[in-house]
Amino acid sequence: MTGTIRTVLGDIAPEALGHAQCHEHIFLEKGPSFLLNPALRMDDYALSLAELKAYKAAGGSAIVDAQPGECGRMPERLVRASRESSVYIITVTGFHKSEFYTAGAFALTAAEDALVARFIAEIEEGVPCKGGPCYAGAVKAAMDEGGINRDSSYRRRFEAAAEAARMTGAPVIIHTEKGADAMEALRFFMDRDIAAQRLIFCHLDRTRYDAAFHVEILSAGAYLCYDSVNRLKYISHAQELALIQAVIAKGYPAQLLLSLDTTNQRLRAYGADMGLDYILCEFKPMLLENGISEEECAMMMTGNAARALSMRAVS
Repeated sequence: MTGTIRTVLGDIAPEALGHAQCHEHIFLEKGPSFLLNPALRMDDYALSLAELKAYKAAGGSAIVDAQPGECGRMPERLVRASRESSVYIITVTGFHKSEFYTAGAFALTAAEDALVARFIAEIEEGVPCKGGPCYAGAVKAAMDEGGINRDSSYRRRFEAAAEAARMTGAPVIIHTEKGADAMEALRFFMDRDIAAQRLIFCHLDRTRYDAAFHVEILSAGAYLCYDSVNRLKYISHAQELALIQAVIAKGYPAQLLLSLDTTNQRLRAYGADMGLDYILCEFKPMLLENGISEEECAMMMTGNAARALSMRAVS
């Protein structure tokens, strides 16, 4: 396995990653997202640290905290919590949906070259913070309804994300909203010399529940992160399991990732009835009971993430 994985504390070998969940939120500062949904706030250090420690005790080793700058990312806490929990944390640069920013935010108003410079700096130099720096290990791009050309700001941010990924070799994590066309994003990044193998598409298990469409994305080489596990208001366990079975039957177990896309309503330490350890403790037994093999579970929970999150050499 080539390349390294860039955690908030620095680079590790892919073989060291262990069990990883590639789309989570362990810290999220109160801001515009909280005003839209009060579940989008996890800013109690002790509670979030307790979640990470429970996850580690259950066999968890790494998570991606998928909140970019200016919309709730808490770099100082990520650095400190990674050290104190011994969980590898990968954070992201890039951008989220416009509604998650305050008016006049840099991400919404800056020129493309300024965005590129910031994204690259967060990967190569880190986000300055007490106890840091805090290095970003992936570029996030949020595909809202209306797609890349929803407005000029989205187009500018997508172009900047692609250029930063091209220049650094970082993987790209793509948020998909219902009504957004993931195939458009796939073509966009591939047209800019970002190989499909560097793309991780999130949320498609709930935003477009369509195994045939997922196979189209997978056949190009991209990864899918099924991160709606136990999000029963969107998708039942039976539906999630059936989708995983269908995609595996088509020959793509090596491109699936599993996550929870956590909120404060999905973290036990914050009062929920589940925690970050749910996949390890509750969902894996369901997978095994439904004919998914130990080898396939190991791919979805460990091996695939080690490849998907690896930095690629830049020519």
